[in-house]
Amino acid sequence: RQEEAPGRRGRTPAPDALRWDVFCQVIDNFGDVGVCWRLCADLARRGMPVRLWIDDASALAWMAPAGCPGVEVRPWPQAAPVDGPGDVVVEAFGCALPDAFVAAMAARPQAPLWINLEYLSAEPYVERCHRLASPIMAGPGRGLTRWFYYPGFTSRTGGLLRESDLAHRQATFDRNAWRAAHGLGADDTALLLFCYEPPGLPALLQQLLPQAHWHWCVQPGRPTAALDAALHRLPAADQARV
Repeated sequence: RQEEAPGRRGRTPAPDALRWDVFCQVIDNFGDVGVCWRLCADLARRGMPVRLWIDDASALAWMAPAGCPGVEVRPWPQAAPVDGPGDVVVEAFGCALPDAFVAAMAARPQAPLWINLEYLSAEPYVERCHRLASPIMAGPGRGLTRWFYYPGFTSRTGGLLRESDLAHRQATFDRNAWRAAHGLGADDTALLLFCYEPPGLPALLQQLLPQAHWHWCVQPGRPTAALDAALHRLPAADQARV
């Protein structure tokens, strides 16, 4: 079933707009879907129609509840769409496109631009690998070329995503209002927990729990699950302080 993002109706793409297909598989901690959503939303604001193909869109309910005009959120495809692939296909973080979609790309008279969006890094290899071509020699995409795109921090990389209003939003951000909305006073100490399943988490909790005036801000997903599991491993007396 096709899912349409709220507010999409009525959006008119630019006459020369390229159609984009962005593929995303959620691995952990929602960084992948967050990057892909920001990319899709930025493209849509530039007048490009975008389809975001994703295997788990549940995080968008709290990450982007209002959706974005011009972005269609679709479930991971089992077959190529009826209207075929777009002009640009982004394979985010090596998620591996479905064979049927790749075959449809190869069947187009003019093949789409196929981009493999890689992870952000400051390592020196990023400058060497950005914009490298990877010809497809076998399989349903034989004859196509996949291009590697590496975000980075220098002019010889793909740069960073930055919304046009980011500087304004940063300058006008109300820190105290944000803290109040999350139950924090202006002078309260907040701990931000982002993790996987570190074995030392129960010991860390035992050290920090006596600080009763501290507030924990735990990221959704694996960090929340890891914290719950670690709390259940603590002695009953420590659990009672939570």
